[in-house]
Amino acid sequence: MPQLEPTKPFLSAYAEEATALKRRSLLESAAVAHELGNLIQIASSAVNIIARSSRFDVTPTLEPVISGARTSLERAGILVRQSLHRAERDPSDVGHIDVAQAVAEIADLIRPTWAPTHRIALDVGAVLPAVKCEPLGLQSAILNLALNARDSMPNGGTITITAAMLFPDDDKTLVELSVADCGIGMTDETMKRAFDPFFTTKSGGLGGVGLPMVKRFVEGAGGQIRLSSMPGAGTTVTLFLPAVRR
Repeated sequence: MPQLEPTKPFLSAYAEEATALKRRSLLESAAVAHELGNLIQIASSAVNIIARSSRFDVTPTLEPVISGARTSLERAGILVRQSLHRAERDPSDVGHIDVAQAVAEIADLIRPTWAPTHRIALDVGAVLPAVKCEPLGLQSAILNLALNARDSMPNGGTITITAAMLFPDDDKTLVELSVADCGIGMTDETMKRAFDPFFTTKSGGLGGVGLPMVKRFVEGAGGQIRLSSMPGAGTTVTLFLPAVRR
């Protein structure tokens, strides 16, 4: 019995419908990003008013907190603009990124806003090759891992961020980037689902987004991610990112 093949008009209609669905999805995403941008502007204005107005007595201890809030809102605004840009155009902003600089910038961003009980220790190689990836994607990955590490240490502790160069073989160079905490750790069951979208052990808020986003970024950059953890002994998330050949 001869097989029937789809006619060109059918395929054309199907393609047009798929394109329309994609445009509708992009439009909805752009609308959400636009509204977030408006809210960020309002929050930024409020922070600036507090920082500049003489009616508020801003003590020296609050100055770094306000500065950190302002910087966080600025970075959130950048992420929103990037989302809008992606809704209009598909190509990603990929470049040769300095891992040490990205780590230092995130550490400078979060240190002033965290409680003194939570500390950050950096152990970054003196000479690291660049990695080819989205700059905001790398910073977002580091930030997400640092926030997860902080949340896993309710009583405080030290988060250690390390970066080093690896040579798995003669033709390949990697940058190994890891974020380690001394928090509550994960059970085997939790580790198996750690990268599942929206899976979370947190009681409040929208959890289960950070690690899947990090995994997606790493794989998009041609790298790999490894998770190791033990209940009561903390968690370490390690990213292996291909280095740019010199």
